[in-house]
Amino acid sequence: LSQVPFTYIEHESNGKLWPGIHRLFGAVERFQVVNSYGLFRRMTGVGGRPEVVLEGSYDGHSWTEIEFMYKPGNVSAAPAVVAPHQPRLDWQLWFAALGHHHGSPWFSSLVLRLLQGQRDVIRLVQVDESRYPFSARPPTFLRAQLYKYWFTGPSEGSPGRAPWWRRQHVQEFFPTVSLGDPTLENLLSQHSLKDKPPLRRRSDAPLPWLLGWVRGLSRPFSGPAVLWTLYLVATTVGVLRALGPRARGGPPPTRHKARGERNGVRGEGRGRPGGEPHGEGRQGEGRPGPKKKK
Repeated sequence: LSQVPFTYIEHESNGKLWPGIHRLFGAVERFQVVNSYGLFRRMTGVGGRPEVVLEGSYDGHSWTEIEFMYKPGNVSAAPAVVAPHQPRLDWQLWFAALGHHHGSPWFSSLVLRLLQGQRDVIRLVQVDESRYPFSARPPTFLRAQLYKYWFTGPSEGSPGRAPWWRRQHVQEFFPTVSLGDPTLENLLSQHSLKDKPPLRRRSDAPLPWLLGWVRGLSRPFSGPAVLWTLYLVATTVGVLRALGPRARGGPPPTRHKARGERNGVRGEGRGRPGGEPHGEGRQGEGRPGPKKKK
């Protein structure tokens, strides 16, 4: 029955269903037994994967694409393996590509930070700053284009190394802006994203210091590398703890001696080699036993 509502988005498939299923669905539809709800009911990549490509320039004529670490960009770059890391910025850019940039106001803030050359934001784009084309000096202009990406087939590409992707330009996603541009300033003002004075924090607070120290240690590494390192360390520690007692070995457990053995006597109440009871041995050595009354 669920095939009826699920095929509403594909009229050709809906028309090929057996008419009896349509009649049965119509009879129970008011009870809402089945419906078309589902996570990712329709995948957006069927007609091409939409992707936003940022471009920077110093003169407004010659543009250079800004490559991200994980999302598709360069058609010759293989898809990145990121699990179990979740690259939030790349993931949000995919959602931004599904609509207008007004639906993703944070994108204007991203453009502003890249124009300002903020190092922390640049590291979200590329951990290795040598791969960021504007690491020496921030770009003067930024813009964004919308493309649709498809995986290439075995027969596509040049005789040499075939590209992983093929893409088609759709439209401009974000207009050309620079620092102080009225368009950018209006977008930032609409969503209250303009620069604000930083919050005052105690310089001796331990938590900010600890977080900054950890962040400094992990700065040269990508997110997947940090997570996999933590997982491997935890797994190694667990295995060593499980195998530790067996590997170390040690002396056999000591057997506690009985009370008689600690006193040099084996057995309970035996003081003579013949095995006589302790009390009987003393009586047989000249001590008369108690007389019995007749």
